[in-house]
Amino acid sequence: MPAPRYHVIVNPIAGTGSAPKFINDHVCSLLERLGLAADVHVTEGVKDAGRIGRDIVLERRETPPADGVTRVIVGGGDGTAHEFIEGVLEATRELGVPLGRWALVTLPLGTANALHSTHFPPDAAATPIPPALAAEVGDVSPEVHQALSSLVLALAGAEPRPLPITLTSLVRADGTVAETIPDHIVLSTALHAAILSDSDALRAEHPGLERYKLAAAANISVFFPADVELVPDSRGVRQYDPRTRAWVAPYSADSEQDGKVRLTGPFTYFLSTTTTPRLEPTFVIAPTLTALPRDEGERTTDIVILRPLRDPAVRKAISEGGDGGAAWAARAKEVLGGAYQAGKHVQFTYAPDGGAVEVAGAGDVVVETFRCAGFTWRPTDDAHAKSHIVCADGSLYDIPAGGEARAHVLGSDPADQASSDSGFWVWG
Repeated sequence: MPAPRYHVIVNPIAGTGSAPKFINDHVCSLLERLGLAADVHVTEGVKDAGRIGRDIVLERRETPPADGVTRVIVGGGDGTAHEFIEGVLEATRELGVPLGRWALVTLPLGTANALHSTHFPPDAAATPIPPALAAEVGDVSPEVHQALSSLVLALAGAEPRPLPITLTSLVRADGTVAETIPDHIVLSTALHAAILSDSDALRAEHPGLERYKLAAAANISVFFPADVELVPDSRGVRQYDPRTRAWVAPYSADSEQDGKVRLTGPFTYFLSTTTTPRLEPTFVIAPTLTALPRDEGERTTDIVILRPLRDPAVRKAISEGGDGGAAWAARAKEVLGGAYQAGKHVQFTYAPDGGAVEVAGAGDVVVETFRCAGFTWRPTDDAHAKSHIVCADGSLYDIPAGGEARAHVLGSDPADQASSDSGFWVWG
């Protein structure tokens, strides 16, 4: 069998703009020294990585790789990978060709490098370079070594790990699909999506990180009107219990029917992730991904939810004619602060008197954490524009008026026609 061939995507504007030099100095030169073929694709604008994905699908259709695996080195951040995966899925769907097997190498060359950092934390020991590769890699700095970790595993012949993809259909009021979007890092609505949306609008006036703080302050007290339906996998919908630190049957659902769990809003936080427990190096929003890892081949997502009307302090404020949003803002800061303490927030329960939260106490759970095959997010007020925003790997989309967002993990729905050997993998 011939030596594997790599496609190298270079996003010259990702992160600090260092991708072209890094790839030239440390990636293409390494592949050349190893005698491996590489096709370099340079993005030329926003979403151009999707065009590259489509081009590779067309090439793969005419000349399939000898071993059935298309190898791609992503020289950018999470956004570049998102655009590329979106382009591949759109092309296979439009052309009616099998998805096949795709294996990705990550390089932390973007602004957000959540996937790479999840597999190769900056404070973890560097991935060992096998003796057979050491001479070719050369004497590199610890930072370069860490950045090359995914590529080293690929070149060393390690098995890549599955990269679950969530597909979200934005559905119109008449039931037709307006758009289908993938994500491989995080899908969110409510606070997380609203912060990203508002921060984009503030970019010109506040180009630095301050705009995220301003956007968070503007949305921390907002209640997002929506209803949610959680879709079971073969094990049903499971909910995390902080007292047993295990998955149990749902205990905070408003109703259940045919295995589907229904949650009534409003919501303040709603985030789904299949791969990444942390959104920042110390902000561990979904610790269950690592504390309770999925079985091999399990196609599920972990969902982190906050519903303000479950808070005794908020209900008390509203009943007394006060501002429920103000009462919730203080609680939200307390709860989300726990995410910076190794994901401690998922252990919180409400104190009966509405005071400070407790850890695994007798009261109701604060953060509702579920594991399931997918969900439907259905805004209940068309005049509330922010409840219609969906964020997929940092890209923003809008749910049509009267519509909904239906999300499922690729392969969990028979309509996907996905086999166990098709989809995306990543060296990590």
